[in-house]
Amino acid sequence: MAEPPVPRSRRDVVLGLARAAGVAPAVLGVLEGTARALPRAESTDLAILSAAVALEHQAIAIYDRATRHGLVPPGLRHYAVEFRGDHLGHRDTQIAILEERGGTAPSPLADDHLGGVAAGDDWVRQALTIEVAAQDAYGALISQIRTQDYLLSAAFILVDEIRHMTVWRRVLGLKIY
Repeated sequence: MAEPPVPRSRRDVVLGLARAAGVAPAVLGVLEGTARALPRAESTDLAILSAAVALEHQAIAIYDRATRHGLVPPGLRHYAVEFRGDHLGHRDTQIAILEERGGTAPSPLADDHLGGVAAGDDWVRQALTIEVAAQDAYGALISQIRTQDYLLSAAFILVDEIRHMTVWRRVLGLKIY
């Protein structure tokens, strides 16, 4: 009998996505906690945008798979559809900013990086993991952004990530504060 997959921590999820997306080593250092500050430069903003797009691709993939395969618990599908839409908007906004600055957005990873298929509360935990990972990443990186339009966009996205996280925590009966 096969061993069940070992759950990955939020930190592992964020770092794995950042590495797979080819995020700059300096940004990885901030996410890993080994670097406190990044140089304030266009290249830093582009690296942060790339990391953010990779996270949004991951969230979209999780919500897509869940809605396509009926993995969302009864009565919660509207949240999955709404949150998927939010992540699509986040991704599109960030790609537009990235391309406007001459950067190239990372492509979505293949579905096989999502791990085992989860349903019910296990799926909600998976969705919560990506939302908390995104909130942690945006929280860690937002102070490193020097460009006003991207800073404003990231702040609004961070609010959405916290809202998503709060809904899934409540669904699971976890404390929200």
